[in-house]
Amino acid sequence: MRNQLGFFLQFVALVFLPLLIVWQLNFGFKLLYMPTLTLLGVVVFWFGHRLRDPGS
Repeated sequence: MRNQLGFFLQFVALVFLPLLIVWQLNFGFKLLYMPTLTLLGVVVFWFGHRLRDPGS
């Protein structure tokens, strides 16, 4: 179950980050949102990795 949840979180992060870039280029939003959302994507990916790591 942890492996599947970790895979899902990593998948969501890897889909979300490129979509975030496309959204920014097409529509734009406040400059502060881009680094904040990028950091959030990295944290979600890292958490998914920790769930999938067999050593943890």
